[in-house]
Amino acid sequence: MPEWGRTTLEMIVEELQRPVVLDKSFERRVMVRVRRLYAERRPRRGRGWLTAAATIAHRPAWATAIAAGIVAIATVGVLRSRPSAEHVVVTGSVEPVMFVHVAPNAKSVSVVGDFNNWGLDGSALQATNLNGVWSVTARIPAGVHRYAFVLDGKQWVADPTAPRSSSDDFGMPSSALVVEDSTK
Repeated sequence: MPEWGRTTLEMIVEELQRPVVLDKSFERRVMVRVRRLYAERRPRRGRGWLTAAATIAHRPAWATAIAAGIVAIATVGVLRSRPSAEHVVVTGSVEPVMFVHVAPNAKSVSVVGDFNNWGLDGSALQATNLNGVWSVTARIPAGVHRYAFVLDGKQWVADPTAPRSSSDDFGMPSSALVVEDSTK
C-alpha cells in the first residue's frame, strides 16, 4: 500500500506487529537476575515467625504499611460501633427552619420528618398556601434530619430543592436537612 493512502492507525498497527529482536544474551541476563532475587528473598533456616519482627524493623516501608493497616482496622471498628451521622440528632439549640414547596394543584401540603415522628398522631406541620407556594416555619432541633412533603394527605414527595436522604423512610422518598446550632 502506498505511504500516502495509509491512515495513522494502520501505520501504528503495522509497527506494533513487527517482531522484536533481542540480542542473544538477553534471556541469560534476565534469568541471572531472577535467580539472584529469589536467593535474596528465600527464607534461611532458623528464621521463622519469631524473627519476622526484626525483618520488618529493617524495612520501614513494610512497618509503615502494617501500622497503617492496624490503624485502619481499628478505625473501621470504632466507626461501625457508632450510629451513623444521618440518625444522630444533636441536643442543644432549636432553630427556626422554613420549608417551602411549590405545588399549585395541591389542596394541602404537610411536612413530616424524624423531628415530628413522621407526622404520626396529627403532628405534621401544615403549610399555608400563597398562590401555589406552600410554606411553614418550624423550630427544629440542631442536627441531621430527614423529611418529606405530603401532598393532599397521601402523596409523599422529597423536597426537590434539597439533597435526597441516603435511605428512603417507609419506602417513601425523603430529603436530608442539616440544622446548624446558631449558638456555636
